[in-house]
Amino acid sequence: MQKFEGDTRNAQTGTDDYDPEEHRPPEQLTTGTFAVFMHLIKAAIGSGILFLPYAFRRTGYLAAILCSIFIGTISIHTAVITVQCCQILCKRSHVPSLNFAETAEASFKLGPEPFRKYAGAFALATNVIVCFVQYETAVVYSIYVASSFQQVFEYLSGWNHQDVRIYLLVFLPIFCALSLIPNFKYLVPFTIIGSICLLLGFCTTLYYMIDQFPSPSRLEMYTDIEHLAIYCSVFLFAVHNMSMLMPLENTMRHPRRMGLVLGVSMIVNVIVNVTFGFLGYNKYQNACDTVIKNLPLDELPAQMVKVAVSLSVLLTYGLQYYVPITILWPMIAKRIGNKRVYETFFRLGGVIACTSLAIALPHLAQLLGLFAALSMTTVMLLIPAMIEITTKWNDPGRARHYLMLVKNVFILFVWLMIMVFGTIENIRDILREYSGAEDPDAAICG
Repeated sequence: MQKFEGDTRNAQTGTDDYDPEEHRPPEQLTTGTFAVFMHLIKAAIGSGILFLPYAFRRTGYLAAILCSIFIGTISIHTAVITVQCCQILCKRSHVPSLNFAETAEASFKLGPEPFRKYAGAFALATNVIVCFVQYETAVVYSIYVASSFQQVFEYLSGWNHQDVRIYLLVFLPIFCALSLIPNFKYLVPFTIIGSICLLLGFCTTLYYMIDQFPSPSRLEMYTDIEHLAIYCSVFLFAVHNMSMLMPLENTMRHPRRMGLVLGVSMIVNVIVNVTFGFLGYNKYQNACDTVIKNLPLDELPAQMVKVAVSLSVLLTYGLQYYVPITILWPMIAKRIGNKRVYETFFRLGGVIACTSLAIALPHLAQLLGLFAALSMTTVMLLIPAMIEITTKWNDPGRARHYLMLVKNVFILFVWLMIMVFGTIENIRDILREYSGAEDPDAAICG
């Protein structure tokens, strides 16, 4: 883990004439404003959007829309303030750029005295949680790929009612091969092909949703209150982009525009995700864990969509796995040595562990909800709130200080509620699956 090594003396003396942008290498500033906007749009409109019709079904469309506006507003705010705090901390500590974990560490190290001794621990916790998010996404991706191919293969072959765990084992060698790709540039072709497949699948799915548009009056406006936490956690999974904000800001030609670009892109993302979730629930009132599974199996375009989206998720598996490797392996290599064979065993061990967890708990929606409640809420709500509190603790103005504290205490309360109740409800759902209760989706989703 790279340590924050800024000049803390300037933070204490109030020397504020340092401009981080001027000290960034020109060759690093390669990303234009529009390119950043498109990266942010693509980051949030990904496979997570496919789970939202199911989340709408669990919550009711009115409750889901209100929760989306509420959580979306908070998420936009926390993302923007994280970028703003990063820029403030770069200026205070006289460093040109910081990543997400370094921003967390700098906020504590330059913050109130009681927090400073925990700066390293906060950075480590941030990195661990970010890695957990990526590993959990790999688990969710593996279950999605296996279950989606299972649905199409068993329909076409007539070889029905096989355990999804068989398909997880079939795809394990492919997951292992993707995890061994050593460099980001070799992942780009897979990402491009995956993005094209996802776009085609997304557009075709939208066509199915609006074709013969049914009346929304038959839908439930709200269900049980305990399902709200499940929806909020799934929605955070769909729109999250925190781990890529700092890398994009660090390469922008005009980083001062990042806050505006981020705010606008996240507003667009929230609108698109809510619209897709509502349309999917309206078309398929009994929405599966991913709405792609509701598309008619007896139609060739729907079969192609199921395969294309599954390929998209499969091809981006390596990208999800690349992020934790770049964070964790340098830390491990310092202790055991940076030998290629050790790194290979580490990469393969992670894939086997993720696939083993998927085999043990092959319940896609419930596992996604559980993971999102534990980690997405922490990345999108807890860590940004703590960064702002410690960064702006000594800012002038008593009224602004108390307003900032009250606002962030409220965000921390929202984080705690979603995490606790989302975790409880998803664990209940998983236990219900293992208790042998009849699955109402089995006949619909395959």
